[in-house]
Amino acid sequence: MKKIFTNLVAVDDIKISRRNIFVEDGFITKEFEKDEETEIIDCNGLILVPSFVDMHTHFRDPGFTYKEDLKTGSMTALKGGYTTVNLMPNTNPIVSSKEVYQDIIKRGKDLDLIDIKQVYSITKDFKTDDLSHLKDLPEGLLFLSNDGKGVDDDFSMYQAIKIAKENNLKFTLHEECKEISKHDYEIAEDLMTLRDCYFSYKMDVPIHFSHVSTKGAIEAIRYFKDLGANITCEVTPHHIYFSDRDDLKVNPPIRKEKDKKALLDMIKKGYVDCIATDHAPHTKEEKEDGKPGFIGLETAFSTSYMSLVKTGIISLNDLIRLMSTNPSKLLEIKKGKIKEGYEADFTLIDLDKIYEYKEENILSKSKNSLFLNQKLQGEIVRVYKKGILKYDLNGKTL
Repeated sequence: MKKIFTNLVAVDDIKISRRNIFVEDGFITKEFEKDEETEIIDCNGLILVPSFVDMHTHFRDPGFTYKEDLKTGSMTALKGGYTTVNLMPNTNPIVSSKEVYQDIIKRGKDLDLIDIKQVYSITKDFKTDDLSHLKDLPEGLLFLSNDGKGVDDDFSMYQAIKIAKENNLKFTLHEECKEISKHDYEIAEDLMTLRDCYFSYKMDVPIHFSHVSTKGAIEAIRYFKDLGANITCEVTPHHIYFSDRDDLKVNPPIRKEKDKKALLDMIKKGYVDCIATDHAPHTKEEKEDGKPGFIGLETAFSTSYMSLVKTGIISLNDLIRLMSTNPSKLLEIKKGKIKEGYEADFTLIDLDKIYEYKEENILSKSKNSLFLNQKLQGEIVRVYKKGILKYDLNGKTL
């Protein structure tokens, strides 16, 4: 079916323009003459951007669906302007088998809300040195991770890299030396980041560093990127919004002001590739018991826009590159640009709208947000996936 999106301001990673966008069979196409079957979609003068892609998400399914499941997580993603998420493997059971992996992918497709990508564990069931499950990998797999944990055993990581190279796989890594983090969490992140930067450089393997939070870690990434290592990295909205807050329990922790400034500086200089949410749903009781992590899909654009664009650190085009274009490239999907041949995944935003983020409006099962009752700017109004409306602010998810 043919559709024309009109009355909009189109913003992608390169330009801002007032124009019509032509869509046929779910993909952006060249201009065509409308006929009686063409659907005209009035965007009411809103900003239209390529829908966001999250490199780092937790939907808690299977095993912890009292906190989130594939359906509620998908609806939450849509409310935040996302049509693609990359799910971490720390579920129950851990995603260390083809059966668990394929079940998640199938159920995600059956929901037909967003596109769900699933990460596979580096070590079997997160054990120290068991790589036996990597002998029989599921079709379509792209990333390995032990998210929530670092791979402490150097030789296991070395062997995993060799297997990954043979199978054209990438890593997305939670960097934390477990024994050291009990005493100094900053050094724990820095040290493992240095090790894996070196692995990437020496063994020519693509490594994506998750939720980078320290000055030392981002400086190591900068150094090895300049050497030509196949490295990418992400930062979270909360690590560039907050600093010096020991009361906010998250892993990695909210860091010092020097760390936040270093992250912002590296974003400005182009060394940070993505903004990822690390959306981590928990119950109220779990948070009271000190469980680390916060939900973030619904507020990621607004808080990143406020932290980065409103402050003049980067442009709106740059923010779209961090939230749409670059993560699409990493996930090897044809999204993230407003360009012929790309999927018609669009998010419409009222950029000037200031709204209060209320618990009763949260679509996630969990309500553990850092931004409850705060005034945020830039509200998601509508979300289209392959040209089909999936979320409307007034009608919620459809």
